[in-house]
Amino acid sequence: MKVYAFDVDDTLEVSNGPVTIKMIVDLRNQGHVVGLCGNWQVFIQCVPEWYKLIQFLNYGQVKNVALFELKRMIPGADEYIMVGNVGPLDSKTWGVPQSGGSDDMSQAKGADWRFIAEKAFFDGER
Repeated sequence: MKVYAFDVDDTLEVSNGPVTIKMIVDLRNQGHVVGLCGNWQVFIQCVPEWYKLIQFLNYGQVKNVALFELKRMIPGADEYIMVGNVGPLDSKTWGVPQSGGSDDMSQAKGADWRFIAEKAFFDGER
C-alpha cells in the first residue's frame, strides 16, 4: 500500500491540471490511500461524493507539516508520494522547469516524501 497526497491547483483536472479523477479512483481501487494536500475546497465543490474517494485532506496546515503528520499517522506504507507542481522556487532550487504555482517538490522533500510532478503522473509514473 502506498499513500498518495495530491495537490489540486494545476495538478487535478478540476483545477487546470492533467491528473484525472479516474486516475485517483484507480489508485483507491488498487488499495492505496489517497488524499489532498492542496486546495481541497475546489475539489469538494467539483467532485460529487468526494468523501467516498479521498481519505484525508490538509486543513489549516502548510503542506510539509501535513505530509509529516500523515506519515506519522499512517505508518507502514510501502511509500509516501506527493503529486503536484514544480513551483517557481522549486524550479530555481532544483533546476527543473516550472509546471505550476505551488512549490510542492520542496514541500515533499522537506517531509521525506517522494515527489511526482503532475505531468509525469499523468504520463504513468507511479
